[in-house]
Amino acid sequence: MIKSDEWIYDLVDLAAAQAARDSEGMHGAFARLHAGGRDAEVEEAILQSYLFLGFPSAIETFRRWRAHGVDAPEAAAEEFEAWIERGEQTCATVYGDHYERLRENIARFHPDLDRWMVLEGYGKVLSRAALSLGVREMLIIAMLVVQGASGRRQLRSHLQGALNAGVAPGDIETTIRRAAAFGPPQNLELALELWAAVRRSE
Repeated sequence: MIKSDEWIYDLVDLAAAQAARDSEGMHGAFARLHAGGRDAEVEEAILQSYLFLGFPSAIETFRRWRAHGVDAPEAAAEEFEAWIERGEQTCATVYGDHYERLRENIARFHPDLDRWMVLEGYGKVLSRAALSLGVREMLIIAMLVVQGASGRRQLRSHLQGALNAGVAPGDIETTIRRAAAFGPPQNLELALELWAAVRRSE
């Protein structure tokens, strides 16, 4: 991560504001990103949000984004076989040594959920080229920080995943603190505890 890339933190603010349903925060981030010529990155940030916030949130956020005068892009090609291959690679990068155990655990919950996680989550969405995996992990962290205790397990995994994807520790902590500004104080405390635990385990 290059700390001078302030637009990345604007995306972090957008992800956190969306998770918090903070209309003012979203519109402020939209304005800064649009002025900076980062429309394509905004599209990707909103698209991936449905994995963590659901389709209703993504649809409503796109409605707000289109109000800024940005037209929808062309649809991407459907590449199911490539999605599976990319999904396995991306998921393995995020989870590192825990990848096989993750797959086994999710398959025990439901085998279709395991397949969809790889195909849709990591292949179709998080492997898209418009944003780096590191930036995507930062946005995931932002959404999970705002969700607080309900996203605790996933937050710890994605804090480690951001490190595995090459995000500098300082950028991860900045992401935590910026995202926590959109939620109650206990969310920051929880996220920093999880972050400390991840750092100790390295």
